[in-house]
Amino acid sequence: MNYDSLFELFKNRRSTRKFKPDPIPDEYVDKIIEAACWAPSAANSQPWEFIVVKKPDLKTKIIELLEEANESVHKVEAVREPEQRFKWGAAGYARAPVFIILAGDPRTKDAYPLNTKLVRGTSHFITSMAICFLYMTLAAESLGLGAQWVSAIAYPYVQTLTKDLLHIPQDLEFYDMLAVGYSDMQPRTRLMRDKQEMVHYDYFDKSKYRTDQQIKDFIAQLRK
Repeated sequence: MNYDSLFELFKNRRSTRKFKPDPIPDEYVDKIIEAACWAPSAANSQPWEFIVVKKPDLKTKIIELLEEANESVHKVEAVREPEQRFKWGAAGYARAPVFIILAGDPRTKDAYPLNTKLVRGTSHFITSMAICFLYMTLAAESLGLGAQWVSAIAYPYVQTLTKDLLHIPQDLEFYDMLAVGYSDMQPRTRLMRDKQEMVHYDYFDKSKYRTDQQIKDFIAQLRK
């Protein structure tokens, strides 16, 4: 793949908020996981475990747990200034035919140099999981699939009960869940910052340092 093709993949990727219920080939799920297995990780520790959920009754129970947890999340969001509030739509991931839960084994931190483990063990572990998840999203996009990043799966309440439901050892740590399927929506144009506003050569250009108000205005634009 050349740079232009790779860049198009980056630009076209979106979080899918509405799925078709149509099943997807098992081969596609295997390819998503295969790609994720090649993600870089701290000290090549490969901490990941992939739990693929396709049974409708299990998915329904997970959705119920997520919706219960999100009730309090929405109440908390309501205390913010109106233009800063995050707006949720319906749980579009509920129709996705496949859920892939990404969990990590914290015992793999022992693969790190000892000083790294003591000083930055947690951040290296999280970074490894994040890169793995990114590979999953890009693989899904390359296969013509939609995918949604469902972070609420890692809330303690949801995580604990989902582990019990799926017989997952409690010592493993959920990172996030990827809902995968065929998209049933038209992707919206993303609001993107100008690249030149973010790039600094040799020294930080303080003229580009945004004020508090500029940050608030940018967030307000995102909310629209």
